[in-house]
Amino acid sequence: MPQWGGGSGDKCPRCQKTVYPAEKLAACSASWHKACFKCKTCNTNLTLATYKDFSQDIYCKSCYQDKLHPHERNRKQLEHKFNRQPGGGANSATTDEAAAAAAAPEAGGDE
Repeated sequence: MPQWGGGSGDKCPRCQKTVYPAEKLAACSASWHKACFKCKTCNTNLTLATYKDFSQDIYCKSCYQDKLHPHERNRKQLEHKFNRQPGGGANSATTDEAAAAAAAPEAGGDE
């Protein structure tokens, strides 16, 4: 039994279903459904102006940066965790401790 539309149209790389002209977005050498045009990692809706492609898939800017430079994300997470400034190095923890000690009131009374 023949299928409507011939069944030989482009296939969406996300859902593998036929993409008809009314719902087609062309990116990464493929045709996508508008509803499937989302970041592979975080599922954010994308447009032709906001997507980034990597290894024949689409990502939002943030997830693309994580794919391209995963070490940057790890560095930023560690900096946030230890509340250090970028490039602080080994001395930033001792500097922070020294600043906290200097700001704390003397415990020990009269000398």
